[in-house]
Amino acid sequence: MPLSASPPGAIVRVVNIVGGWGATRRLMEMGVVPGTLVRVVHNRVGPLIIEIRGMRLSIGRGLASKVLVEVQ
Repeated sequence: MPLSASPPGAIVRVVNIVGGWGATRRLMEMGVVPGTLVRVVHNRVGPLIIEIRGMRLSIGRGLASKVLVEVQ
């Protein structure tokens, strides 16, 4: 499922990134790479807020929809 569909509080593992090189590079620079655990802090209106490796990041819905995850 895409990261953008994950409910608040969920802990998910990144499985794949299905975007072009630009989106993939941006996500990799933020630490969003396959195998990484991500906690969804906020997923209501506007961008998602995620926690990854102890850091909170804001990620737009378009970019979040390119990140495929599985629930842990």
